[in-house]
Amino acid sequence: MKYVKVLMVLAVLGAYPAVALAHKKPNKSQQAALVKAFNKGVKTPVPSKCLREEISTVNASWAWVEFAFDRKGHLPSGCLKFAANGQTIFHFKAGKWHFVTAGSSFIGSNGGCSLNKKMPRKVVKDLGLC
Repeated sequence: MKYVKVLMVLAVLGAYPAVALAHKKPNKSQQAALVKAFNKGVKTPVPSKCLREEISTVNASWAWVEFAFDRKGHLPSGCLKFAANGQTIFHFKAGKWHFVTAGSSFIGSNGGCSLNKKMPRKVVKDLGLC
């Protein structure tokens, strides 16, 4: 019985990181491509140090980019002039990241998620968008 309890605890602890770390940081080439795609839609290019990117683990062809605020609400040096709140959503197809939408909230006026028609629901949940 003692071993069964130990195995149950280990099973729960083993499953926790998978749930807690649903989306992931991109590799260097993905990051560079996302920053390039983000900068296509802005007047003044934003340095990569000012941005933070996450890729869905449910479907790696979906990602978001946001400004790299730390927990205290500060940005890296020199980034404040570019900053805005919200996230920009990208979809990877035909070898490139394509803009899908951007916003600070994706909850519609009816309380539902406005992204459900634009992206798979599992990806929306995985990226923590609604």
